[in-house]
Amino acid sequence: MPHEHAPAGPSWHPSPPVTELLRRLSLNDERAVRDALSGAPTSAPKLDRRAEALVQLAVALACAAPAATCRVAVERARRARATDDELVSVLVSIAPALGAARLVAAVPALALAIDYDIEADEDES
Repeated sequence: MPHEHAPAGPSWHPSPPVTELLRRLSLNDERAVRDALSGAPTSAPKLDRRAEALVQLAVALACAAPAATCRVAVERARRARATDDELVSVLVSIAPALGAARLVAAVPALALAIDYDIEADEDES
């Protein structure tokens, strides 16, 4: 049976500074890691505030962060003009990576962070 390859797609052509950053991070270069963790400017292109805030919310939800941490991420996203519908869409977008159990477990933290009382809605049904 012949070896199958992934379908050809557009190749990635990063700038030399970005490939150098990836190399340094993969080598656990102390300065590169410290700068990345501190949010210091790097040679990687910067996401806009809104996209960055939504990514940070996704990470908080994926890591099973407590509701207080999710609230900080939600407030940051709201300041960047993200809507509550988009905040819930972040959770749905990462659902395939989370799996059912982690998805369901993340819902209460996000609901509390956006000031939605799930139990109050159940009582009204």
